[in-house]
Amino acid sequence: MTIEVMFLGGARQVGRSCVLVKSGGRNIMLDAGVAIGVNEDTFPLEPPDPPDVLLLTHAHLDHAGYAPHVVSKYRTPMIGTPPTQDLSETLNIDYLKLKKEAAPYTFADVMNVRKHAVDMLYKQPMHLGGGVEAVLLRAGHILGSAMVRLKVENHVILYTGDICARNTRTQTMVDLSMSDADTVIIESTYSSPSDQHQSLQKTERDFALAVAETLKEGGVVLVPVFAVGRAQEVMLCLEAYIRSGVIPEAPVFIDGMIRKVNIIYRMYWEHLSDPIKKQIRYTKQNPLESDVFIDVEERKDLAKMKEPMVIISTSGMLEGGPIIYYLKNFGGDPRNLICLTGYQVPGTRGRMLYDGVRELELDGERVRIEAKVGFFEFSAHADYPGLLRFLSAFRNLERVFCVHGEEKKTLNFCERLESIRKAEAYAPCNGETVTL
Repeated sequence: MTIEVMFLGGARQVGRSCVLVKSGGRNIMLDAGVAIGVNEDTFPLEPPDPPDVLLLTHAHLDHAGYAPHVVSKYRTPMIGTPPTQDLSETLNIDYLKLKKEAAPYTFADVMNVRKHAVDMLYKQPMHLGGGVEAVLLRAGHILGSAMVRLKVENHVILYTGDICARNTRTQTMVDLSMSDADTVIIESTYSSPSDQHQSLQKTERDFALAVAETLKEGGVVLVPVFAVGRAQEVMLCLEAYIRSGVIPEAPVFIDGMIRKVNIIYRMYWEHLSDPIKKQIRYTKQNPLESDVFIDVEERKDLAKMKEPMVIISTSGMLEGGPIIYYLKNFGGDPRNLICLTGYQVPGTRGRMLYDGVRELELDGERVRIEAKVGFFEFSAHADYPGLLRFLSAFRNLERVFCVHGEEKKTLNFCERLESIRKAEAYAPCNGETVTL
């Protein structure tokens, strides 16, 4: 049976992930994301044939931000874990508010997805027709995240989405129990040999000490975060270090969509890491609802405050959300600290800060950033050694497609994989079709 894999987005770039697998007369779409940041091509290419089904790996916009358009246009069933279904709806509504007329769908389209949503649990096979069987496997990236394993006759294709190869405060690392794939479509965000995360414990310690120093000097700490995943990791880290006394007691304000997302985390607490599950089950206390955290009622009240404080707010790449307001109000004070906590897509304000740019356009104004900028790698992506360890689990591996990475990185990663694994490795281009 012929299998065709078409790359509609996310090839040689980070953003708008979308892959179409055609086999047995069925068109199976894997993810439907949008590009975040400065990019002429925000949305995936339209598929040549209507997709019969859409499988989502997780809720982040670069993987699910285009899903309402696909479902609305093709009346396609959308399959994902229950947390992914709920989180993607929340994020897509927020994306709609951000993009307004430029969004590829309406609020009604987002609500319409509910009629086409199909819940799928980990490791429960689902037949998609045409002799294709799908299984979702834990990816360890964020709440409800999954890899997609497609079995077509003698072929097994694994699409990783985003994977994390280490345990974090909220998630258990990627599940490698079904490592029989001959074809792996793998994320390549951190695929350079120089991309080696330090231990999460050291990252958290460095972050806590930097926050403590700023607060002791009377400064304000701004922590731009992704509402799903990064926000919760940062909150739990701060809560632990405040309780231990490493960070002095100070108000920790939560703003943006984080509050709505935390409600979904509470609903699906059984999908969280074992330590968090045990804490919630036996103490009946959710650390994300600790009295350490204060919901923001009026932003202007914070702007008037003269005391040291921490503000955790969206968006993680400084492309919108309440963090823009706080940057304008606190970015000009050299006593303050801005903590970048994850990958910053080229072209975003976050990437500019990371690269040393200190003058940003915020709401039409040029604002000089005098605050200190720190980078703390709370990454939920596998690093270079993690990606190699992940691939080493596959004994029948014949070919690897490297996607979801900057072009230079994906091309170099392919070269290294061919020399290390002796398997065919290829970095496709968007619009390209490969026949297996």
